[in-house]
Amino acid sequence: MPVAHSLPNDRRLLLARRRGAVTFESVLVLFVLIMASLGAVQFGLALIVKQAVSHAATVAAREAAKGADADELVCVVERILAGHRIEIGDQATLVFEDAGLAPQTRGTLPCPPPDEPEIEGDEVRVTVCVSLDAPPFVNILSPYGVDFAGRTFTVSSLATRE
Repeated sequence: MPVAHSLPNDRRLLLARRRGAVTFESVLVLFVLIMASLGAVQFGLALIVKQAVSHAATVAAREAAKGADADELVCVVERILAGHRIEIGDQATLVFEDAGLAPQTRGTLPCPPPDEPEIEGDEVRVTVCVSLDAPPFVNILSPYGVDFAGRTFTVSSLATRE
């Protein structure tokens, strides 16, 4: 008879231990899911801005090929990047290269244009650099080793004069 009486107590003890294990496992899984979600948000935002910077460089190169000067190109690029709160200045730089002329730079962020391909006589190149330290970038995962600080997106676009 004592065995029958102790069986329900053993089950309760077993269930209480299992409940504690389930809680602990849930906390671990929740932590991993939150980190994965934050990583997806961080990289997704970076990819969206990278696409916008690429589009801005392409449109600016087309406008430069039509005869726009560097100040007009700044307006073009800022108009495209305005939705991401990025302006030419300390968070972004535009470099306009025309064959035979010295490169014209707008902005203070270091932005070396590429050496290759060389610009031919009827070509222009626009390089846009954007800092990953400035908004809209969020460095959520820097404590976990995924850090965008000090990095830049650099995109160049080449166009032929019309």
